[in-house]
Amino acid sequence: MALRVLQAVAAVAVLCRFPVTLTRAGDRSEGTPGQSYVAAVYEHRVILNPEPHVPLSRAAALKHMMSNLDVYEEQAARAAEQGAQIIVFPEDGLQGFNFSRLSISAYLETIPDPQSEDWNPCTQTDRHTHTEVLQRLSCMARRHRLYLVANMADLQPCRQTSHPTCPHDGRWQFNTDVVFRWDGSLAARYHKHNLYFEKAFDAPPTLEVVTFDTPFAGRFGVFTCFDILFHDPTVRLLEQGVRQMVYPTAWMNQLPLLSAVQFQRAFSLGANTTLLAANIRADSLGMTGSGIFTPGTAIYHHARAGQPEEGRLLVLRIPVLDTAWLGTETRAKGQAGGEGEGEAGGETTRGEGEAGGKTARGEGEAGGETARREGEAGGEGEAGGETARGEGEAGGQTARGEGEAGGEGEAEGEAGGETARGEGEAGGQTAYTRSPKPLSGQREGNSGFCLQESQHCQEDSLSTSPPAFSPSSPFPFTSSMMYDPFSFLLLSGSEGQLTVCDGRFCCHLQYRRSTQGGNTELYALGAFSGTHTVNGRYNVQVCALVRCLGSEVSSCGQEVEEAESRVDFLLEGKFRTRYVYPSLLGSSMVLEQPDQVKTTADGRVAMEHSGMTVGLVTACLYGRVYDQD
Repeated sequence: MALRVLQAVAAVAVLCRFPVTLTRAGDRSEGTPGQSYVAAVYEHRVILNPEPHVPLSRAAALKHMMSNLDVYEEQAARAAEQGAQIIVFPEDGLQGFNFSRLSISAYLETIPDPQSEDWNPCTQTDRHTHTEVLQRLSCMARRHRLYLVANMADLQPCRQTSHPTCPHDGRWQFNTDVVFRWDGSLAARYHKHNLYFEKAFDAPPTLEVVTFDTPFAGRFGVFTCFDILFHDPTVRLLEQGVRQMVYPTAWMNQLPLLSAVQFQRAFSLGANTTLLAANIRADSLGMTGSGIFTPGTAIYHHARAGQPEEGRLLVLRIPVLDTAWLGTETRAKGQAGGEGEGEAGGETTRGEGEAGGKTARGEGEAGGETARREGEAGGEGEAGGETARGEGEAGGQTARGEGEAGGEGEAEGEAGGETARGEGEAGGQTAYTRSPKPLSGQREGNSGFCLQESQHCQEDSLSTSPPAFSPSSPFPFTSSMMYDPFSFLLLSGSEGQLTVCDGRFCCHLQYRRSTQGGNTELYALGAFSGTHTVNGRYNVQVCALVRCLGSEVSSCGQEVEEAESRVDFLLEGKFRTRYVYPSLLGSSMVLEQPDQVKTTADGRVAMEHSGMTVGLVTACLYGRVYDQD
């Protein structure tokens, strides 16, 4: 079950609401070309240096990086053939990891600041020396006429006399994201702020909050891997109104709360943003999990045990979420009499682009598997020469559709007219599509956090009194989850309600479950409020309903991937932060879209869901209390 597509019929209400319009796109006859775009991410099986602690010559380091760049070139071409306008590659994808400060030296290039210098490495090769990787990436973007995001190692000279934090060897070494425009010019440079045991790199001396503008979707923000868990720069981007993010990562999965696609989806929902997430594929390190996530739809990939260890390209047409760009584009179209092309920063915006011969289409030949959704499309469809039925077998691939999305093999989406395509070098992958049922009272307009005090939020009314302990409930117990001491309470019987507290922080659950085949799976409701201190230090408040690994209470909180019990639930907590990220993870790493996520004025957040397609592994409200870090 490697490739999946999620789509919401009605948008999820996230935390607090103010009017936001997600414009339907993809139908030129409606007069809205350009209000959606095609994004791609590539999960890369990096070709590693077998001895990363041994220094190499520049020639040897270049040879190594060029072998990974050859793969990037192939995938950029495939993405462009399918109409992609932007592609994101993962963190550490060119050199790998586990270098020392010395041994990474030959991999470093000095990346100019695009805020102070306009430079096109592909066409101005003589301006800066020792920039072979920058030149290759620049020419790749230019050749395939797309915006390209990659991660590489940067060297910036410094002097301790003028920079007290300058390292002893007189240079900073940064984990760096670079962004190239479709013509090959360097658009953005971001130095990773929150390092994760990266001895080869320095944290930047000052915080960088980096954005770049595109002619097809407006503004994007940039951050890397571990940054997603911290206020800086991630929340600062949100506070600036940035709602589209590119996210190179090398994320090691950790269930039950922080697997890659699980938290990528949670961030997109909780912050009400688009997240273009590209991860590394490295089975020995537990690295996999990439996706294209919007509040209303997603396509994602999580490799399962036993699958070939290889890369995976994901492509999806998604709506533009930059409201300022949408307003400008609408006014421009009005002045131009509805013409499909307009000028944006000197670049041409194309609703159905003619960039280097590629066409941004709602449909395309994927050369592998094409998943196109249709609101009420029954019957059968062709997907890259394979037949996908409403629920059946097709050449070893299973396509399942829920709600109003039967026969996903070839279907047109209801959420922004998105087209989803996922490529891999291996057959036998699964396409998964779900259109959740809206609950009564669920609104289509939604947004993420209320980040400005002047912003008006309409609050939903949750129950004013929390559920009480069930008379038959067992007593709370403590068990370790994610290295934190959670307070747990076991679920008892097929339905009920529970309250469990960690100090003054309490989580409430109403549930009804149906076991499959008479299984006796153990579930528990957990609460934790405090500072996480293992492999990073940050303050959290978490409510989580989890399947326990075994039949003993001590197994609650351990890593679980499979479950059979379907659980309908309402999970609620009262948080002292407005930054709460909701996730719903099913068996075999299936992401489900919650039916509702709501908030009240007093800080309570509730997530409600029913009708799961697979067994429940984790339902989680993950609150980050940034001001307590």
